[in-house]
Amino acid sequence: MNEMALARQEVKNVFQELYIELKEDYGLSQIEARALIGRVEKFNEDMHDERRSNNQILKQVVALGEPAGKKLRDCRLVNVKLTMYFTCEDKIEKEKGIRYLKKLKVHQLAWEAYNQGGLLSYEDIESILLVSPSTIKRMVREYRNEGIIVPTRGQIEDIGPGITHKERIIELLIKGYRYAEVIIQTGHTAASVENYERRFVRVAYFHREGKNEIVIRNLTGYSEGLIKTYIEMYKRYQKTHHDALNAMLQRFHRYVEYNDEEKKIG
Repeated sequence: MNEMALARQEVKNVFQELYIELKEDYGLSQIEARALIGRVEKFNEDMHDERRSNNQILKQVVALGEPAGKKLRDCRLVNVKLTMYFTCEDKIEKEKGIRYLKKLKVHQLAWEAYNQGGLLSYEDIESILLVSPSTIKRMVREYRNEGIIVPTRGQIEDIGPGITHKERIIELLIKGYRYAEVIIQTGHTAASVENYERRFVRVAYFHREGKNEIVIRNLTGYSEGLIKTYIEMYKRYQKTHHDALNAMLQRFHRYVEYNDEEKKIG
């Protein structure tokens, strides 16, 4: 195909009619019309993105940073991928019931959206889980009483800067959640959860033994930033969850081996 034919093919696309309409009917310049068409094309690609797992859905939600009182029609929206099912869900439902499982899902879905730059409203969660907004509100309140954050559109003021995967995982473990529950709430594999716990326990143990950050770095090979984060978490949980923290350190004392060669996680 020659160059002229290629040029004709490029013009003959589904957005050409819209491009002409924007220029002739709405008075946009060529630059403005092309910019708007580019945004529409990107939106179309996002809405039909095939790069998601079979157990995920694509949902359009309010973008992070939009104030709570702003009207929905004036808010910027983003597309987020939400995981509908984890393999351990059947076991948890059988052991603890559908209400408990849906409570875990409220936390998981809210954090998935937040990590992708979006915020779910109670109505969004209702449409996914088929749970009433009043029930979702009670679940979020229960999490709040446990000191656990659920980043919905109505609760975003509770979110502090820089909350990481490792901090959320350790927090849930210390507060009594089992691996299967943590997997659902964070979307991490059992191996990842165990590795985060191993790292935290090693740093916390050496810190409790009176070793300074330089010595801990030499013993573990971890970065200074990671060690500082875990020491701060240890100090915080010593005050609020003393017994649970000590139980974790005793239960996983095998993780404090000095020559532990493990795969690093960011």
